[in-house]
Amino acid sequence: MRCNPVCIRAACLLAGAALFGALPLRAEEPAKDDKVSSDKKALSALQTYVGDWKGAGTLKGSTAAKDGWSEETGWAWEFKGGHAGIVFKSPNGKYFSAGRVDPGEKDGAYVFTGTLPDGKTEEKFAGALNKGDLEVTTDKAGAGRPEKITFELVAKGKRMLMTYYVKGQPFAEVGFTRKGSGFGKEAQGPECIVTGGLGTISVSYKGQSYYVCCGGCKQEFNDNPEKVLAEAKARKEKEKAEKK
Repeated sequence: MRCNPVCIRAACLLAGAALFGALPLRAEEPAKDDKVSSDKKALSALQTYVGDWKGAGTLKGSTAAKDGWSEETGWAWEFKGGHAGIVFKSPNGKYFSAGRVDPGEKDGAYVFTGTLPDGKTEEKFAGALNKGDLEVTTDKAGAGRPEKITFELVAKGKRMLMTYYVKGQPFAEVGFTRKGSGFGKEAQGPECIVTGGLGTISVSYKGQSYYVCCGGCKQEFNDNPEKVLAEAKARKEKEKAEKK
């Protein structure tokens, strides 16, 4: 049986459509695992934020007791939607009840998304590290809201100062003290198997014990133990090679 030219042409078009439909029309996005790894690397400079903090806030220039407040916050890693971020929750926070820091689009850039005390409204800030301190700004600040926020670690990572600015001037500050002791960068102890930070929580897999630095890393380890262990091994091998 012979096919006429019209049949042959139609068959070719169908085959071509099937072929091109199976091929990507643009470069593939980075694999989720690769994106998580790059996010962790970009955020490693903020590893020391992870932990539980107790703070006392004041309005700049005021000594009145009514202008002071207290708040507690807990920072942790969060692995969600193929990305890694560092988040905090502060249920009694005066300016934010929660927040998240993500890597920006450019190297060395960061994005801070803060949730207001109403638990719904979000504000986005962008910035970078300035002499080790994270500084983020926004040009969409509402009335009485900060235009700039700085996160400064002092006392070898045992204290954090979170300062709020408006029109270039600081108007409020919260001084946090890390709960417990020995959590600074220079502290000696077990290493978090997920991020390489200081491990404070014990986890186990196939009879072997490991440590993680926060609840987010614990969840990531429990969800993907083989992947986490493989990444930790590769990280150690890279560190060993760089020391040679």
